[in-house]
Amino acid sequence: MQSLKNICLLDGGLGQEIYRRASTTNAYLWSVEVMRHEPEVVQAVHRAYIDAGSRVCTLNTYAATPGRLAGEGLSDSFDAIHQMALEICRAAIASSGKSVEIAGSLGPLEGSYRETPSLTDEAMLSDYRRLCAAQEGVDLFLIETMTNCREAMAACQAASETGLSYSLGLRVENNGQLRSGESLMTTIEQAKAYQPSVVLINCSEPEITTQIMAQLATCGLPFGAYANGFVSVEALPNGETVDSLERRPDVTIEAYTAWVMQWIDVGASVVGGCCEITPEHIDHLYRTLAQRANVVPWSHAV
Repeated sequence: MQSLKNICLLDGGLGQEIYRRASTTNAYLWSVEVMRHEPEVVQAVHRAYIDAGSRVCTLNTYAATPGRLAGEGLSDSFDAIHQMALEICRAAIASSGKSVEIAGSLGPLEGSYRETPSLTDEAMLSDYRRLCAAQEGVDLFLIETMTNCREAMAACQAASETGLSYSLGLRVENNGQLRSGESLMTTIEQAKAYQPSVVLINCSEPEITTQIMAQLATCGLPFGAYANGFVSVEALPNGETVDSLERRPDVTIEAYTAWVMQWIDVGASVVGGCCEITPEHIDHLYRTLAQRANVVPWSHAV
């Protein structure tokens, strides 16, 4: 009898789900602002994804970068915010009684979907080292939504220095390249110097994610994806906020599961959801996955 494949199921669109449930919002700091005033909302969302079947919980720190916190006068709260995120995540896991690992989040330093960073390589590396140190206690790191090679390499170097397993998450545009115009595969080849455990496509449209999977399967590393459910993200790099983004009505729970199963058919071993992928999406995905794979924590699949 053929043994079942181990698949790690991440959580879904944590920040967007928190933001949608909150009564206190700040588009610039997104779900981090919610956590400062309504931590119970963050814990409830973590728990919802755990109950849906996620085997990894990501800290609510995507927007808690040094620069973004400084822009809101919160530099002195940097360490406290990250510690709060870790404590909330641990509480959600403890209340569930399930075996779930914790991922630290290393997102873009200045905001999502930008072509090129304004920071120097040295400044980016310093910021990512601070983020890694502030999230001490996690089991792994997810580098998320990288749109250019320079920022991706800074994040990879900092993550590699922790000695923990980590993934490189890249956003791919409809032309199959990074938003910077750089090649996806060339960027992955450069990242190999820092030994990422997994390469992921994240926060891209499900269709382009599906199209790129066969190419990603040739990269020589474990791979996977977690796509978004936005109509478009173009408003953000043009200066608007997350409040202007719209959810795609056609990214139903059934449709999203069908896309993910295509990725697994190509060889993906780590899957989940990004913005607008809800606990209901993850629940349907988990139930489908469990019929043909072992749904396991990161350390059992990577």
